[in-house]
Amino acid sequence: MSDGGARVGPGIDSILDLNVLPWAIREQLYVRLVPEELMARFDVDRASLRNGVGERPVRIAAPDSASWARVEVRDPRADHDPVLLLDIAMSAFAVPELTFVQINDPASPRYGVDRDADGQDTLLGTVSRNLSEEARALENGLGPGQVRRGLRMLGRVLECMDDFCGLLGRDFYLVEPLFYHSAILYERQGCEYLMGRELMDEIHAGFQAGGALHRRLDGSTPFRQRGFATSVRGRSWAVHDGILEGVLAGGWSGVKMYRVPGRRASISTFPDGTY
Repeated sequence: MSDGGARVGPGIDSILDLNVLPWAIREQLYVRLVPEELMARFDVDRASLRNGVGERPVRIAAPDSASWARVEVRDPRADHDPVLLLDIAMSAFAVPELTFVQINDPASPRYGVDRDADGQDTLLGTVSRNLSEEARALENGLGPGQVRRGLRMLGRVLECMDDFCGLLGRDFYLVEPLFYHSAILYERQGCEYLMGRELMDEIHAGFQAGGALHRRLDGSTPFRQRGFATSVRGRSWAVHDGILEGVLAGGWSGVKMYRVPGRRASISTFPDGTY
């Protein structure tokens, strides 16, 4: 194993290959996915993954012979939500995929969009919803699926993923946007579309004045307010609220993106959108 983005070693080109290596080596490879700023913030030593008082803010799950891994950074003083959560896996296309990213500011207010009124997991609102908590999150400037304000570190996380991709000798990796605003944020970080570009263009067209989606911004719910068409966050809440149903077949689904390290794409499906 060497530094500087070099290959891990001959014959190791997948997460499955990494997850048969000795655990100590596995940990040192996966911790590369954590930006240096977060390691410094929690005083984490990269060799031991512990801070100055022996706590372990970095947690890595990479089971033997599994084709996935999870990397978490948690604030030992506020452990309810991870500060950083990354899920990576080998995709059906046999390339690495960043399947989930969550970045939270532990000092910011929390919104319980991840649990419904009965305490059941909503999977961040994708299988069920807590409408009252989502309305609170909306009012306070968050997007769908956010339990806390972020740290504006997506770009740094993707840079770390670029390097990790290089370790496996791969030319690109996939990313999966869970929400409309996620896709726009990935666009702004130089990602391209493998699937779903046509849907994104149709959504943009539908939110133009007189479009089918624009007409549905009728104030019938807190998530369909007039004026939401002009902002990424507003559109994302409307899409999350099901505004695509009956207008665009399939709703919000089938969007897959990719990023090529060292090559920044210049795609924008919402050119004038502010967050």
